Amino acid sequence: MASTEFCCAVDLGATNVRCAVLGRNGEISGFQRLEVSGIENASCITAKIVDMIESAVEETGVDIGAVGISTAGPVDLAHGSVVNSPNMQAGEIFLRDPIAEAFGVPVCMLTDCKAGAYGEYVFGGHGDASTLVYLTMSTGIGSGVISKGEILQGADGNAGEVGHFVVDTKYNMPCGCGGFGHWEAYASGSGMPRFFAEWLRQQGAEFEKPLLTSGQILFAARQGETLCSKFISEVAEINARGMHSLVCAYNPDCVVLDGPLAREYADLLIGDFGGYLRMPEVCVTELDGNAPLLGAGAYAFSSILEGNCRAL
Repeated sequence: MASTEFCCAVDLGATNVRCAVLGRNGEISGFQRLEVSGIENASCITAKIVDMIESAVEETGVDIGAVGISTAGPVDLAHGSVVNSPNMQAGEIFLRDPIAEAFGVPVCMLTDCKAGAYGEYVFGGHGDASTLVYLTMSTGIGSGVISKGEILQGADGNAGEVGHFVVDTKYNMPCGCGGFGHWEAYASGSGMPRFFAEWLRQQGAEFEKPLLTSGQILFAARQGETLCSKFISEVAEINARGMHSLVCAYNPDCVVLDGPLAREYADLLIGDFGGYLRMPEVCVTELDGNAPLLGAGAYAFSSILEGNCRAL
């Protein structure tokens, strides 16, 4: 009989994949991390995840009852795959069935932002929220929504792709998905440096030092550098448009911010977005970047008990 005390959680992002064995109270052990940015072979990514799960289970010496997968989207839940993610270059990545076949346990998957939302709901102290929105600002931008204790999935499992809200037509920045003016083309870790270059060009300005990352731009703004401060003020206005749309779409009473940019620079990045609806509580995660991993595990435990994920 499969264990109901331990599961394995996987968090596949555009840059790294993380894996760990989780106990029912969110105890993390056997933690594994591997960089996957630049890997273009989908089967190779799946094989590496299988190896990581094996290593985590071997290190902890426990039996797992299920695997929960958090992944960058979009996803195809019917086939258990990631489908042409704009922030990964591997095409369609089949995860659910190969992992179920490798370990003989139920496997469930959901997008990383939904996993993050569920992690915050279960382990982040937000279980009393009627509607919780988890917003991550990382390589991309996305959200997950918990309403009355239920994950908002959408028809294919891709509800909450707020990074593709149109927030600007002035600069009309290209997005990795092929669209223009999308939120993550301006304020994500991957989009902000390109937006900064275009913003400088339209300002007729030059920056004396090459800034390669969003973190460097934000650090310079925090130090009071004039051009970077002015630019980040514009990013904050764009973020305010995205936040306003998010609040109008989901009417949350709580918004939890996560991702490396939000955890470090939320005070610079979020402008005033009040207006049409009641303002929700906005806070930064206290789960130290582990909300998606914890949420994938919590969802796996729920699946063991309720039988709502795919078994062999």
